[in-house]
Amino acid sequence: MSLKQLLGLGALAALALGGLSGCGLCKDRILEEIPSPDGKWTATILTRDCGATTAEYMAVNLHDFKHKHLDVENDVFMTKYVHRLHVSWNGNESLILDCENCVAHEVEKKMDKHGTAQIIYR
Repeated sequence: MSLKQLLGLGALAALALGGLSGCGLCKDRILEEIPSPDGKWTATILTRDCGATTAEYMAVNLHDFKHKHLDVENDVFMTKYVHRLHVSWNGNESLILDCENCVAHEVEKKMDKHGTAQIIYR
């Protein structure tokens, strides 16, 4: 293989890897944002679609109200498929989540605490 071909393949590989690394392969759609009573936290209910080969997910992202970008590491609850999800606050540090018809084996993430906030499931 010539040097020119090797360089061409290297450039092509770099473009392919660059396109796959964190450039937003998944599409988030915000359904609702629920601020804590003191305004410190925002709980965001969203759906996440990562393409035709994966199931659509539903998530609750809990983040500082100043932080508008929905980082996956702030997801406190995540389940396959779309469900009726009720989120409310019980004070400034207690988030209550109620997922209707959720099935335990479809729940991918279920945190009990995030930062100083406690998450309660009903």
